[in-house]
Amino acid sequence: MEFNGKVALISGATGGMGEEIAKLLSNKGCKLSLFARREERLKEIASGLSNNKTECIFKKCDVKNIEEVKEAVEYTHKTFGRIDVAILTAGVLIPNPIQTFDSSIIKNSMDINFMGTVYFVEFLLPIMKSQKSGTIVATSTLPDRRGVPGWGAYGASKAALSWLMESLRTEAKQRYNVNVITIKPGSVQTPMLEGYSRHGAIPARKAAEIIIEGIKKGKKVIQFPLAQVALIRMTDLFPVFAYDSMDIDQQKGDGYPSVEEE
Repeated sequence: MEFNGKVALISGATGGMGEEIAKLLSNKGCKLSLFARREERLKEIASGLSNNKTECIFKKCDVKNIEEVKEAVEYTHKTFGRIDVAILTAGVLIPNPIQTFDSSIIKNSMDINFMGTVYFVEFLLPIMKSQKSGTIVATSTLPDRRGVPGWGAYGASKAALSWLMESLRTEAKQRYNVNVITIKPGSVQTPMLEGYSRHGAIPARKAAEIIIEGIKKGKKVIQFPLAQVALIRMTDLFPVFAYDSMDIDQQKGDGYPSVEEE
């Protein structure tokens, strides 16, 4: 996929990978449509990206709100007449310790990380089906096959997303020529990881470069960084007794909140 002249919709555009993807695509001649909850920050980013190579529009959008997602997609389509690629990066990372197990944390994670993408897919598909072209890129996570202690809410929402994208990918391509791509990042230096030490975390800019190159090459799954991919996929093969013997605190990672029993 060549990006010059294409219309790119980006959610979660005010920080981390979303912002860096927007910056890189602005230099490739893309027409950009940016969405996130922080409107002032969106305005600042859009102003900085608008140049001779690109046109950039923006609108406040909380992905938990289906009407705002619908308006975001309609606004993009009405402005540019088409949507060639949607890169959906909005998400949250919230620990849910077993000592204070709280269903509201899981619901919030599912609403943002999973349903927020589902809403976009619902309104993007009819447009891309009518175009007989388009690419939907959703951000899951590298450890999406086994549960990680303390991170069940995040992991469950991302595992559900990986499953959904997998279920859509072949049929969307064969029936409508719509590409579905799943991003599975390991540790990336983003505001979401502030306070958590992650060995081997890569800069958000580097992650954005990998994502854009993967989209360009037409990859179905984009996983990175390589060392973490090898480690995670190796642990995916562990038998249950071996996986369960791994150190809990090490799996949670540095910075995980200390919690007292209720």
